[in-house]
Amino acid sequence: MPISHKLSSGDQIEIITSNKQTPSEDWLKFVVTAKAKNKVKEALKEEKKKVADEGKYTLQRKFEGMGVTMYQGNIETIAQFYKLQSNLELFYQIAIKNIDLRELRDFKVHGDRLEAPQPVRITEIKHETPHATPAHNPKDAELIIFGESSDKIMYNLANCCKPIPGDDVFGFVTTGKGLTIHRTNCPNAAKLMANYGHRIVKTKWAKNKEISFLTGVRIIGIDDVGMVSKITNLISGDLKINIAALTIEATEGVFEGNIKVFVHDKEELDVLVNRLLEVGGIESVERFDTEDLPK
Repeated sequence: MPISHKLSSGDQIEIITSNKQTPSEDWLKFVVTAKAKNKVKEALKEEKKKVADEGKYTLQRKFEGMGVTMYQGNIETIAQFYKLQSNLELFYQIAIKNIDLRELRDFKVHGDRLEAPQPVRITEIKHETPHATPAHNPKDAELIIFGESSDKIMYNLANCCKPIPGDDVFGFVTTGKGLTIHRTNCPNAAKLMANYGHRIVKTKWAKNKEISFLTGVRIIGIDDVGMVSKITNLISGDLKINIAALTIEATEGVFEGNIKVFVHDKEELDVLVNRLLEVGGIESVERFDTEDLPK
C-alpha cells in the first residue's frame, strides 16, 4: 500500500524502507502528529539546502562573469528583485531553474555593486487580432483569444507548465518571441505577475479540435498482472488518445507509471484522469505540472 494509506484498528503492517526514498511535501497532507510533521519539515529543509548549494554556485559564476563580488548586499538586491524572503529561497529557485539569471543583464553594475532595474510602467497596451473582443471596454482590448488562428498570433507554450486548451492561462510578452503562454497556477506565475505586470496580457483559448497538445500523467497503484494492458487499452482503445511514451516501474507491490499523451484540451484530459481512477488497483492519477516530464 502507498504510505498515505490510512490504517484501521487491528491492521498488521510491515514497513518497507528504501535508501532512495526521501520525504516530499505531499507527506505533510497525511501525517498526523506534530512530531511527524516537524521531522518531515526538517528533512525537506535539509534537502532544500543541498539543492540550494547548486544555485549558490551558479549565482557565484554569474557574478564572476559580470565582474561583481558575491557579497551579501548583491545577493539581497537580487532576492528583493524577485520578492524572495531569504538567500536560501533565492539559491533554491535558481537551482530548480525558476529564475532565469539572463535577466541580470538588465541590472546596472557600479564597481562591484549591483543595482536592480526600475520597473517600466506602460499605461495602456492594445492588441488587435481578428478574434479580439471589440475594444469598447479598455479591459477587452487586452483580451486575446488564441489557439484557433495560430498563424495570426505569434505565441509559444511555456515549458514550465505545459498549458493545454481549457486551462486558465495568461500571456507574457517576450522580446522577439511574441507571447509565451503560462497557466495561471504555473510555478512561475506569481513571480512574473509581481515583477513584470506590465508585460502580462489577458489570454484565453479558442475552440480547436484539430490540434493536439502533449501533456503527462503520473499513476500510482497496486502492482497486478495485466495492469499495463488495462491502462493502454483504456487510453488507446476506449478513449482513442495517442500515447507518446509510457514507463512503469514496480517496487514491493506498488507501481508508478509516467505517461505522455496527446490531448486536444483540458476536458479530454479530465475525462482520461477520471477513467483511469475507475480502474481497479489505481490509487492516484495526477497531471505533470513541470517541464521535466520523464524522457
